[in-house]
Amino acid sequence: MQGLPHEWLTDGLEKSAQILALVLAGVSQEQSRQVKDGDDGWSVLEIVCHLRDYQDIFAERIRRMLEEERPAFQLYDEEARLALVSDNDYANQDLRAVFESYRAKRRWLIERLAAAPAGHWLRQGRFAVDDVVDVEMAVVHTLLHDADHGEQIARILRA
Repeated sequence: MQGLPHEWLTDGLEKSAQILALVLAGVSQEQSRQVKDGDDGWSVLEIVCHLRDYQDIFAERIRRMLEEERPAFQLYDEEARLALVSDNDYANQDLRAVFESYRAKRRWLIERLAAAPAGHWLRQGRFAVDDVVDVEMAVVHTLLHDADHGEQIARILRA
């Protein structure tokens, strides 16, 4: 079964990163640390760090599906997500360096997907016995994750 056109998905990955670049263009390092999503929420910097780290996670899952037969994936629960925040010292990162790392990882993913044979987009991985995902679904999930946090950043910058 053919899903979405693959060019739409890879174009979406590029556009999503471009939108984030535009949203962050006028944000200073200080502003990225100070502006938060509520009293207990993440700062813009922490959100961009999260996007960078999850770009790694999503890209690795996709790479494995393209190269392996039905790989098994680890779920990132709240505890694992919070460990990334402290282990990677989100609050003390450089916004521009974090974003450039995110962009480089995104370019790698787009290039990898563009080089993949069409049939590989339907290759699958799994989180549990009955929780199966394919490459197309993983790319859509990446796009939705970007949209969710891009909206979050735009909303808190506007406030």
